[in-house]
Amino acid sequence: MNTTIAKTQNDTLIQVRVPADLKRRTAELFESLGTNTSAVIKMMLVRADETKSIPFKIHTNGYPISANEVIDEVAATFALEDMPLTEENIQNLRDIELGLKSPDQVRQELLTDIKRRHKK
Repeated sequence: MNTTIAKTQNDTLIQVRVPADLKRRTAELFESLGTNTSAVIKMMLVRADETKSIPFKIHTNGYPISANEVIDEVAATFALEDMPLTEENIQNLRDIELGLKSPDQVRQELLTDIKRRHKK
């Protein structure tokens, strides 16, 4: 990504209020990385525009939960519907949570397995 963003006549000002100690700490961090707060904010905005997304992970819950907690929650939900997960299902969920497989890969594997079983 090109981090040099030329100032144009159409530039506008963005103001954000943050705690003074946060501003100081991050300014020191950015300086140690050879940049500044203004440039980092511009980089974030450019990346958001390029990717049409927030360029970092956002958690909607108030606390991070582990992969095991996510899997336990999914397993409990399926059990309530009388659809207990197999060890293979749980391993697939672990692989997704660990980034070893994508949800699409797991879905394709399941569809292939279902088709194979229906041919017998």
